[in-house]
Amino acid sequence: MNDSINMVSAIEAVMQLSMILMVGLYFTFSNTVMASLKGFENGVDVMVELNKVILNPLFMTCFIGSGISSAYLAVTGTGLVAISGAVFFIGTTLVTVIKNVPLNNKLLNATEAISRQQVWREYLQKWVFWNHIRTASAVLSAFLLVV
Repeated sequence: MNDSINMVSAIEAVMQLSMILMVGLYFTFSNTVMASLKGFENGVDVMVELNKVILNPLFMTCFIGSGISSAYLAVTGTGLVAISGAVFFIGTTLVTVIKNVPLNNKLLNATEAISRQQVWREYLQKWVFWNHIRTASAVLSAFLLVV
C-alpha cells in the first residue's frame, strides 16, 4: 500500500511539474518575445514561424499534459491544490484553446500584405492580452501549489 501511495504522489508531482513548466513559457512570451516582435517590421513573419515551430511533440506533451493534470487536480485535489488546478485549467488551457489558437490561425491565414498587417495589429492587442491572462493564471496556480 505504501508503494502505491508513493507512486501516486510521484505521478501527481510530475503532473504539477508539467503545469509549472508552462509558467515559464507564458511568462517569456508576455515579458520578452511579444515586446520584441512588436518592434520589428517582420514581427508578423517571425510570429507565424514561431507558431509553426512550437507545435512539436515536446511542447504538445507539456501543453496537453498540463491541461490534463490541472483538470485532474481540480477534480481530485483538495484545498489550494484543487483551486490551483481550476485556475490553471480555466486560465491557461481553456484560454489557449478559445482565444489564442484562433488568433494564431487567423494570423497564419492572413496572406495579403494589407490584411496581414491589420490582423497583426489586432493580434498584438488581443493575443498579448490573453497571453497575460495565461501568464497570471499560471503564476497564481504555481504559487498555490507551493504554499
